[in-house]
Amino acid sequence: MNVAVGRSSEPLTDERITDAVAEAGAEEVMVDLPRGLDTLLARNFSGGHELSGGQWPRLGIARAAYRRERILIVDEPMAALDARAELEVFEKIRALAGTGQTVILITHRLASVRHTDLVHVLDQGRLVESGTPEELLATGGIYAELYSLQAEQFTSRIPTRAPAHQAQVPAPKGG
Repeated sequence: MNVAVGRSSEPLTDERITDAVAEAGAEEVMVDLPRGLDTLLARNFSGGHELSGGQWPRLGIARAAYRRERILIVDEPMAALDARAELEVFEKIRALAGTGQTVILITHRLASVRHTDLVHVLDQGRLVESGTPEELLATGGIYAELYSLQAEQFTSRIPTRAPAHQAQVPAPKGG
């Protein structure tokens, strides 16, 4: 069963699995699988199927919602997602944290940690900064530098184009 992997202290029930899939917004993922929740998720095995980069995070959230462990470690869950899907997945992860679950989010996308309680910054495997996002932005260290670099990508002016019906058409020569 793709959602109920590993040991859980709670009994396996269809209701818990259905609730976890719905909480993760993974219904479409499960419907698209050849054998539903019983599909083997490894293409290199006979009858196996591979999820897309956007489907894996939804399945991961469903697994986390099903298990409800005290600590959830999430490593780069948004790496293969477009901007809309990234926001949706991040909101689902935040909702899990709201249920009393501690979420450890490992990411290079600093906008994703803007609303977290605590950020730890690693540089070459060493802890170099720790604090709230606001504190780290105020200190002007590595977090602030990287955050600014990423934010600059979204503050560039978008070139405007004249609507097609207002486009300048050159006058014919030699008229």
